[in-house]
Amino acid sequence: MKKSFIKITSLAFGSILFFAACGDNKENKDPKKALADLKKQQKELQTKIAALEEKNGGKDSVRKVAVFVTSMQTSTFNNYVDVQGKVDIDEVVNAIPETPGIISEITVTQGQHVSKGQIVARLRAESVDKGIDELDQQISFSKILYDKQQSLWNQGIGTEIQLLSAKNQYEALLKKKQSILTTRGTFNVYSPISGVVDAIDARVGQSYASPINPPLIRIINTGKLKIKADIAENYASIVKTGNMVKVIFPDIQDTLITKISYAEHMINNVSRTYATYIPLPTNAKYQPNMIAQVKIATYQNPKAFVLPASVIQKTEQGNFVYIMDENNKAKLLQVQIGNTYEGKVEIISGLALGEKVVTTGYEELNEGDFLVNQ
Repeated sequence: MKKSFIKITSLAFGSILFFAACGDNKENKDPKKALADLKKQQKELQTKIAALEEKNGGKDSVRKVAVFVTSMQTSTFNNYVDVQGKVDIDEVVNAIPETPGIISEITVTQGQHVSKGQIVARLRAESVDKGIDELDQQISFSKILYDKQQSLWNQGIGTEIQLLSAKNQYEALLKKKQSILTTRGTFNVYSPISGVVDAIDARVGQSYASPINPPLIRIINTGKLKIKADIAENYASIVKTGNMVKVIFPDIQDTLITKISYAEHMINNVSRTYATYIPLPTNAKYQPNMIAQVKIATYQNPKAFVLPASVIQKTEQGNFVYIMDENNKAKLLQVQIGNTYEGKVEIISGLALGEKVVTTGYEELNEGDFLVNQ
């Protein structure tokens, strides 16, 4: 555009000189005066042309472009497989009695911490309790007989058979009571694990023998939580036991770096996925069925050149980036790219340490443009 303007101006200048000369030839016969007038006009036009050229950047000016350059330094590039997981429980059980019966007492409340073997409910056992009371009377009477027989024996009265018989009867009753007490224990409902009473759907008078909606006392061990994440089968060769993972809990704004403790070896026939499990530390913030974002590391380059994927200029000849050369001019440099993750690309070759890559303002660049780093 600038060169066309100069050509048109020069043409106009020549035309003015020509017509001015013709006019003067007709009106003025003095050639010296005519020449002086033409030189004056020429000087004025040249002054105007120079001013316009200066305003437009000069005849041979180079375009200046404001950009932002990044000096290349090595950094760690990670590639991840992103999946969704949920918090699962290793231990969740329902407390049930050995002997079905009717609930007479619930000894715990929802949210209460319990120990393994702790009684959480008791069942009606009137017949057993009555039998124990009767047996206690027999034991008491048998003990009196045994003590008296022992006293007589110490005095040399009575026979050894009488003493042994009294002792045997007394000890037999004690064993019988112990057996009944063991049976009585089956009428208690015990917690099979240590944990928290998560739910109580039971009431006094309800029977465990009922086949429809039997009583429920659920206990969970929140100290053994894990994340379960299903992985598509095409990642079976790279997502395995031991892979590093980044677990993000968006709802509680928490992030955890850990490892996959186990990856299943069987693919689900329906979903075509396999499960991976990630253990969680004990923390009251983690709740069963909580959703988590799981980023499984599948590749890492600790000394990579990393650039935004948008700065890569893709052509038929390959991939290029604009750099600022030693003369602060734009230059296209061919690069070889590797993995890409979340808008970042790994540069395998083509760049050197300290190379100045244009990362902002590259959209309208041409090779040779003068660059002004912001």
